[in-house]
Amino acid sequence: MSTNPYQTPEGQLTTDDLAYGEIKFFSPSSRINRLRYWAHSMLFTLAMIGLFIIVGLIAAFVSQTLAIGLGVVIYIIMIVFSFILVIQRLHDLNKTGWMSLLLIIPLANIYLLVLLIFFKGTEGRNNYGLQTPPNKTWHWILAFSYPLLMIIGIVAAVSLPAYQDYVTRAQGLESQFEQQSDYPTDDVTDEGVVDESATDESAYPSEEANSADEQTDEVIDETTTEDVPAEEAVIEEGEVEATEETETPQ
Repeated sequence: MSTNPYQTPEGQLTTDDLAYGEIKFFSPSSRINRLRYWAHSMLFTLAMIGLFIIVGLIAAFVSQTLAIGLGVVIYIIMIVFSFILVIQRLHDLNKTGWMSLLLIIPLANIYLLVLLIFFKGTEGRNNYGLQTPPNKTWHWILAFSYPLLMIIGIVAAVSLPAYQDYVTRAQGLESQFEQQSDYPTDDVTDEGVVDESATDESAYPSEEANSADEQTDEVIDETTTEDVPAEEAVIEEGEVEATEETETPQ
């Protein structure tokens, strides 16, 4: 053992409690703390939304078959990476990654989510490696944006069915109104509306009535023409008798 006081120390200068492990984004062997779990989940969610928008555009303008194939691949990647995030967070809690299978068990998945989101990880080294490095600014931004995104998603999930129900009811009422407007209004006998069929029959007599009226008019004309000379003859006889009486002497 050297007794030189100027010799470089040979002892361990750092401890596991002060050392930081390397973050491997796609590796289940690493560990992440609560804030990084929220931030990575938010980043992963935004990436999935962008990919599904691309799939929708492909289905609309290129090919639906290709879009379905890409959608299946993206869905599988989403499931795999979700399990990777859960395993990394479980390692930070010094728990085995097999607990991630609780995600597929009803009620047990709620307990697991509460454990992942709210419980603090192990300080320093644990059975799954060193502690995570200090959080950066973008971790804080994405972490606090994730609850807001969840709230927006819940509101959209509740409001969209109600909006669709409103649209369907409005379309049903509009179709009923159009059907009612297409009905004929000739036979309507409500107040303020005249039955056109009745007015037509009363205002315009039939051909038989017209012929009968013409015959009566002819008979009246004949009788009047025959009676006029007789009346004139009676009047003339009366005038002659009156003149004779005045001319006779008394």
